[in-house]
Amino acid sequence: MYRCSYAWVMTPTAATELAEAVVEDGFGDHRPAVAALLAGARGRGVCETLIGIAADPSAPTVARERALGKIVVQYVAACADPTRSPAEPSVVCGTAA
Repeated sequence: MYRCSYAWVMTPTAATELAEAVVEDGFGDHRPAVAALLAGARGRGVCETLIGIAADPSAPTVARERALGKIVVQYVAACADPTRSPAEPSVVCGTAA
């Protein structure tokens, strides 16, 4: 199971496990961890549109889950790219498909 602390940046593995837990349990059960992931994703230049959708409790759950999945993909890619500086904008930002 993922472990989240505001004292450290969420690892790619923890981000993936969090996304799986959110699908299983819902966003409400993981609010602090999701907030930490979104903050880390923002710092890594992940698409602001996706972050906005995932953070919006009034958005349909399926849209939020889909956005969270795409955020995790971009976050993991950003963490794996040593040439990419934090807060460098992502190349791909989309919510379709």
